[in-house]
Amino acid sequence: MSTAYDVFKDYIALKNHFTTKSYDYFKYQGKSRSITPEKYNQRKDKVFFMKLAKHRDPKHFLVANFIEGDTWIGSLAYNEQAQNTYTNWLKRTQSLTYIFQKEIEQLNDEFNSNFIVEEGQHPNALKLYLRKEISIETLVILIDVVRCFSHWQKHMSEDIVWKELSHKLMKYKPFLQYDRAKCKKILLDHFKTA
Repeated sequence: MSTAYDVFKDYIALKNHFTTKSYDYFKYQGKSRSITPEKYNQRKDKVFFMKLAKHRDPKHFLVANFIEGDTWIGSLAYNEQAQNTYTNWLKRTQSLTYIFQKEIEQLNDEFNSNFIVEEGQHPNALKLYLRKEISIETLVILIDVVRCFSHWQKHMSEDIVWKELSHKLMKYKPFLQYDRAKCKKILLDHFKTA
């Protein structure tokens, strides 16, 4: 069971991870000089951390909501939508391989057309995510397995949507645990039969 102070430490570290370029939750192991018991005791919103400390999985609850862009502790602690966001995230991550296999059926039959950026236009895989036809988890896996991130960075560097999304994808990837070899095989098998 987490304490309110534990939740506060994770909240600050995870918020910094998802909202800044310089802080890496894994590199610094969730630690920061700005996280001290004194700073926690000075906060007027401690009640929110106390409430979240009762959650069965406060760290992943925060991760799930930060991915969706909700970073205010007040809305996270007392918002049913925040719990729904966590529940949906949990379902996706617990069925990751199955969901990946189902969602890649949305890809074009011609492999390259899903990942090549032509004339600055979003590739098909990115369009599918933006239209909510594939999950962020599937997009992260595709980008990792196909290794197209640097290509997208190079060819969409001025694209406002991509700039924001690429930051989110890069920050979320280390939290996503999946069998890369299995997902690669699923993707290869899909295109062999397509």
